[in-house]
Amino acid sequence: LYSFEMAGRRVSPLLVIAVAACGLWMLPTTFAPPMSASDRATTSSPGAPSMEDVAKLSVLASTLVVPQAAEARLPDEFVAFAPIVDVLPILPVFFLLLAFLWQASVGFR
Repeated sequence: LYSFEMAGRRVSPLLVIAVAACGLWMLPTTFAPPMSASDRATTSSPGAPSMEDVAKLSVLASTLVVPQAAEARLPDEFVAFAPIVDVLPILPVFFLLLAFLWQASVGFR
């Protein structure tokens, strides 16, 4: 019934060339070259922790924090809603099952 045509917008070729030139100019600085073994030996200081030590510390910290998070309580004003809050994390699973039920009802098209 109604026919709307969008007005064609011309992009300036100079703008396209300028964007391409900026992209090509920044391309060499995008990726860092890998360090050689000799560079790694000279840049690491003896007292600095290694990545493995940092990973071990982060795992230790997360195991210490998780039990405290499990014992968290709702503020007194919201204790009445505790049963609802207990069910909320399961809702995405119900939506996933609902999607499978819907697809089964339409024949998995």
